[in-house]
Amino acid sequence: MADPVASAALAALDSAVSGLAWPPPPAGLSRQLNLLPNSIRPRGLGGYVGEHAAPRGAVQARLVDAILELRVSGGSDTAAGDYLGRLAGTLLTQHHGELRARGIERLRRHVDDGADPRQARFDVSFEYRQLPQAGEGLIDTLDLGFDTNLTPYRARYRFDLAMRTLAGASDPLAGFVPADDTDLNAASPVGAWSYDALAGCIVQTAATRGGALAVSDSRKAGAQLLWRLDGAPLALARFIAVVEFESTSQDGIGLVFGRTGDNDRLHFLASQRNGYHVFGRKTGAGAWSRIGEPAAAGFTTGVRHTLAVTVFDHTLRASLDGVQTLEVQTPTPVPAGEIGFFTHGNNGARVHRARLIELL
Repeated sequence: MADPVASAALAALDSAVSGLAWPPPPAGLSRQLNLLPNSIRPRGLGGYVGEHAAPRGAVQARLVDAILELRVSGGSDTAAGDYLGRLAGTLLTQHHGELRARGIERLRRHVDDGADPRQARFDVSFEYRQLPQAGEGLIDTLDLGFDTNLTPYRARYRFDLAMRTLAGASDPLAGFVPADDTDLNAASPVGAWSYDALAGCIVQTAATRGGALAVSDSRKAGAQLLWRLDGAPLALARFIAVVEFESTSQDGIGLVFGRTGDNDRLHFLASQRNGYHVFGRKTGAGAWSRIGEPAAAGFTTGVRHTLAVTVFDHTLRASLDGVQTLEVQTPTPVPAGEIGFFTHGNNGARVHRARLIELL
């Protein structure tokens, strides 16, 4: 049986590395961060390293030894080498206190680097501490309980972005691309995505929509904000995406995924006004359909929720605040495509955090 603390340790290491302030790739280049674990072993006495006061309980720890591989794709070797040097410099010049706060205890570049001008490898030692649970919720600030993988696939942690960390950036939305569906209602405004630095979240303030708000109308055109956090479009067919959101509007909020073009994508929407959770699809200009039967559900306005959408093969699942509300089957497998935030008629959407696990 797999060690759940060890699994959480791997996810936490991926999050710690991905969360560093990496320089954005120049035009024509992209970067990949790959973690290759060598060993995971308990720390302390069989993993026990102390007691947590509130809630009272044991703190478990794991030490991970891994190789971090930085790789640059695209462009010329010269441009790739220059960018790789910046990536390596970013890693090596991190303040020790900052690294230790993330759990990274040791970082050392491989002495045999240099043969491949597009790759650099580092030895990493990382300590993960898991705090005791409070009720059903994990109080660890990393909040890694969401990544329970109830699928037939292996999981690879891609990123965990708290929107509050974008405060102070010259362009907080540089890692996102806004997009509106092509068949909005004639009087509909276009999407209005922005960053609220005071609240530390992304907001969408336009009631962008095409089609009726009721679930009976399968045309659910709206405003999208696509994830481009690695500088390039995602192309995922199997994943677990988790979004922490709140809304002052009762209308549709959710995710778009499997997006391969302006007129080809799937979506999940939750509507409080009309009391439904639903999956849908657009397969061409004006060609909208609902996938399976909707669930009688919604969300509470003014309250922060956690939405999890799991997608693999023909299966689509949705959970809100840890409770599965909907599972449907698609006639054809979900295509590898982009993922993003999505609203339909909602002018009060606020997004606080986005996390993504790829299923391999």
